Amino acid sequence: MKKRFLSLVLALSLLLVPVAMVAENKPSFEPGKYVAVAAGHNGSVEIEVEFSQDAIVAIKVLSSDETATLTNLVFERIPQQMIEKQSLAVDSVTGATVTSSALKAALADAVTQAKGDVKALSAAPAKAPSTEVVELSADMVVVGGGSAGLSAALAAEQDGLSVILLEKNAMLGGHTALSGGFTIATGARVQRELGVTDDTFQKCYDDMMKNGGDQSIPELLKLYVDNMGVSTDWTIDYVGAGLPEKLTKVGENSVDRVLIYKGAGAGLMDAYAAKVAQTTVQLLMDTRATKLLTQDNEVIGVEGKAKDGTTYQIKAKATVLATGGYGARRDLLPESLKNYVYYGASLSSGDGLAMGQEVGADTVHMGFVELFENGVEWLPGIAKSTYNGSMAAWTGSGILVDRAGKRVVNERSAGTNIVAQQAAQPDATLFLLMDQATYDIFSNKISGTGISQEMLQNWLDNNGKSSPVFANGKTIEEVAAVIGSDAAVLKETIERYNSFVEKGVDEDFGRPADYMKAKIGEGPYYLVEQKPRYATTLGGLKINTELQVINVDGEVIKGLYSAGDTAGGVRGNDSIPGADVGWAITSGYLIGKNLAKELKAE
Repeated sequence: MKKRFLSLVLALSLLLVPVAMVAENKPSFEPGKYVAVAAGHNGSVEIEVEFSQDAIVAIKVLSSDETATLTNLVFERIPQQMIEKQSLAVDSVTGATVTSSALKAALADAVTQAKGDVKALSAAPAKAPSTEVVELSADMVVVGGGSAGLSAALAAEQDGLSVILLEKNAMLGGHTALSGGFTIATGARVQRELGVTDDTFQKCYDDMMKNGGDQSIPELLKLYVDNMGVSTDWTIDYVGAGLPEKLTKVGENSVDRVLIYKGAGAGLMDAYAAKVAQTTVQLLMDTRATKLLTQDNEVIGVEGKAKDGTTYQIKAKATVLATGGYGARRDLLPESLKNYVYYGASLSSGDGLAMGQEVGADTVHMGFVELFENGVEWLPGIAKSTYNGSMAAWTGSGILVDRAGKRVVNERSAGTNIVAQQAAQPDATLFLLMDQATYDIFSNKISGTGISQEMLQNWLDNNGKSSPVFANGKTIEEVAAVIGSDAAVLKETIERYNSFVEKGVDEDFGRPADYMKAKIGEGPYYLVEQKPRYATTLGGLKINTELQVINVDGEVIKGLYSAGDTAGGVRGNDSIPGADVGWAITSGYLIGKNLAKELKAE
């Protein structure tokens, strides 16, 4: 993210300091304003804290590289609670624990600077959880507040159903909020308005089936393709999603049909949040669904537990599982992915999958995940994406080499081809080789992917001593030595590639001439690891074309539906960019509209 300067100031007068603080053990500080910095998820969080002699008076967030949609609540809630309680012992915001911890660490640093007692301010009084049980009822209960769950809730409420939605985090958004906001829009009005009139449902179906390795369940893929246009129109017209000025070219599509919603995934979810606030949909935030309620082999609702301990028993005519995938659950993934790095959020913990299986639901495609070729392992098993930088490197002189120093693939081919070459390596790693000019392009384009310039510099300074590997050296010999490559082989690879640039023809792998405009030139040189990363799991609960969940005996589980990444089988063994958010919206929309018709007809 670009560094954003936040004008958030939370100040309370000393009249608001709790009475307990007037006791003889009241805190003591050196009055003044102190600036402190701590490491967040995407980079640094910088705050300014003002102290009086005996109180925290104000906390201002000066700057942050964090994702606004997921962390604005952190910057609002935690400072306010710290001031109200005059304490560091406040709860983290569920779904943004790293940023919450960064804010607490920065405040602790400021307290230390002000000669305060961090240990005393960190002491938390014991608090008994609530034992209250609340019974609720609605036509529909939705589990999950991402684009799938919100689409189901909004579409059903639009047509007159009462809806309750549970979200385990403190904010709406799910994985969509972290995404690029891509969707596939075949048949949508906007596709025609942006100049594409030669697309058909059959072309889209064929492209998606091919990209998914012919593994998509045909009737489910057809359901998605036939309805993606109308659901896109609804997202624009009813939800209020913002539009781009043009469609985005994606190599897996034979026709341009991908659009990126304004503001990417975060902007799309802002539109959803604003819309749901205008409706009667009842939101239960910070509330994790724990089990499905059943009666006579039928699902009749869900039980949930709020962060404060309150238990909710929610009865409904229809229950929708839209909790996302299970990418954060290594135990549910195949051994073949052991060298791949996870790019998603910890919230993708397979909650809906587990609840469905507890009532006998079947699953499909559990070993399939969506793979991307440009990850760096910034924490053990966890990826950051270099997508923007890597794509920009192909406009310069960047090439991909293996650890031996050899080129192995057309760098501008489909991501599946590059992932296949990565998978062939013992450690599933290729390296992006760049001269100084191309590295400058790469580093300038990194912004917006959760990698700050501060992170980049730290990785460069580390120079391959640990992951992520951002090897660098003044000469080819120096940089090759960092990764244990043969400098002679690497030089030969560079000379051969440069000869192709002169000819305008890649004789080895067919890289397009438009992406061979610059020779690899002067150093310093860089070798940046490129690991296959995954975020989206493609398997999940087995469903039919009514989006009903199917049990292990092949029968419908009455009252239970599934949407988005919780439902499996649609995208085969790989997903075209845009198919994930598009499927979430389309499947949720269809459930909401179909159930409204069905329940109102009863």
